[in-house]
Amino acid sequence: MLQRAAILNLIIALLSVSAFGQVDPPKLEPTPDTPKQSSLIKEGVVLHDRGNYDAAISKYEEVLNENPNSVEALYEMSFSYTMKKDYKKSIELAYRGAQYNSRLLAAFYLQIGNNLDLLGEPKKSVEVYKAAIKVQPKMAMLYYNLAVSYRSLSKPDDARKAVKQAIALNADHSSSHLFLSTLWYQGGYKTPALLAACRFLALEPASQRSRAALKLVQDVMRGGASSGKNANEINIFVDPAPKKDEGDFAAVDLALGLTRAVNLAEQKKNENKTEMQLLVQQFDTFFAILSEQRGDDKSKFTWQFYVPYFNAMKQRGYVEPFVYYINQTSSDQEVVKWLNSNKGKVDAFLAWSKGYQWPSVD
Repeated sequence: MLQRAAILNLIIALLSVSAFGQVDPPKLEPTPDTPKQSSLIKEGVVLHDRGNYDAAISKYEEVLNENPNSVEALYEMSFSYTMKKDYKKSIELAYRGAQYNSRLLAAFYLQIGNNLDLLGEPKKSVEVYKAAIKVQPKMAMLYYNLAVSYRSLSKPDDARKAVKQAIALNADHSSSHLFLSTLWYQGGYKTPALLAACRFLALEPASQRSRAALKLVQDVMRGGASSGKNANEINIFVDPAPKKDEGDFAAVDLALGLTRAVNLAEQKKNENKTEMQLLVQQFDTFFAILSEQRGDDKSKFTWQFYVPYFNAMKQRGYVEPFVYYINQTSSDQEVVKWLNSNKGKVDAFLAWSKGYQWPSVD
């Protein structure tokens, strides 16, 4: 009986692999692992984490010989084959696992798509993710990975659309905000890119990735303003054709340049203020201007999703702790000193941010 089940599963998997992108709703139910089988899987995970993938696979095979319907063993085995760079074998196992209605269903879809990307087949991975979304439309990671595949295909518009859907489903997924900020920045959407990068840094302020995000924030906050060749001369670059399909931020972009220009022009007046204090002041002014904007573009994602968060942040008086918190990867020693001396303010900001009720977006 077990042998027949194993053969049936293999046939299903092979038929699915040949389709590459055909993802049907699962029709099978997994068989729970016995305590012994669960123990073997745990042993396999330990071996995998040590880089001993072949030994790990042997453990998973032992489980599957007894229980061909073990989704845990199928998933871990697929993962180990990915690490061995046997992407086709990993896809075969993931397709097999995707036939089961289990908590790992989305993980199997992600495995299939990831491995197709690794095989240099982003078009096929897009089809897999799109088909998988029909089965699990509320799984944020499917949209995020779909966006990554679209970027590989040089389709930034589709990538932005997909990652925005991922964010709408999971506002706490830092990678989605970072990805969207990068896509927007590369596409010339300065203020939207700034807001997405700021949200990322509120979630992940002190990682290696945070340095790149902070650099993006610093660049946009300069507003195209720079000192001229002559004394008291300030130059402000104004984009003659700003992107407006995400909303008209021309006035906000200009305001960033003007606030930066004021800081540069009043260096003597501000000589008793630190760079961080000036940055807090600039952010406070920026959020104030942002909250006063009116127009017919409030249906855009940036206005619906990001702007209300930063408006509420300013209204509650959290701009200062926010600015210091997101600058943890900067080289400014004042940041560390301020954060250590103002833990109460930081904790209050983080508690508010964690409990913020994100709006539903169209």
